Amino acid sequence: MADSLLLSFAGIIGTLIGSGLTGFIALRSERAKQQALERHEERQSHRQAGLQELDLRLEHHRWRRDHRRAIYQGFTEKVLIARGAALDYHRSCLQADRASEYISGLRMEGRKAHRDAVAASYGVGLQGPDEVSARANACISSLRDLLNCAEEHETRSSSRGLTLEAITEMNERIDVHFNDMQEKLRLFIHAGRVTLDRPMPPT
Repeated sequence: MADSLLLSFAGIIGTLIGSGLTGFIALRSERAKQQALERHEERQSHRQAGLQELDLRLEHHRWRRDHRRAIYQGFTEKVLIARGAALDYHRSCLQADRASEYISGLRMEGRKAHRDAVAASYGVGLQGPDEVSARANACISSLRDLLNCAEEHETRSSSRGLTLEAITEMNERIDVHFNDMQEKLRLFIHAGRVTLDRPMPPT
């Protein structure tokens, strides 16, 4: 009788232990699943945040590139206008039949076009990078030399009659400045194109 009770008691204890162990294992398993799910959701959240950040960076990069392109293009157009104005001014100085008022008007147009190009170069300087800004400054310096040359020719042409030899020499001088201006502008355009073609920098 005692043995039977002892066995029954042991069976009950074993059943309780087994049930408790099974419940403990099930609880741990459920907790592990929950933690795994939370980690997965956290990774998904980080991944989504990373993709959103990448999209924002790509959009900003595209906006910056398009804005730079517009600034570079605007500067190039102003330089070309100023270069043309300086050449028109120079050619008029060599024509004896041109009235002084007409030549004076072209001089003012040349100076205004130069000022406009200088103002546009500030936009390039703000946009950068440094190598493009330096090329723009070189364009402005060369443009100033071209305009100065044309103004010297006005002074020479107004002081006395021009010989064919003097006209040839003045044309050669303006050609030197014009070719220098062409080269400076070519280098600026190349530097701008390299900058615009650069991929988005890594984080």
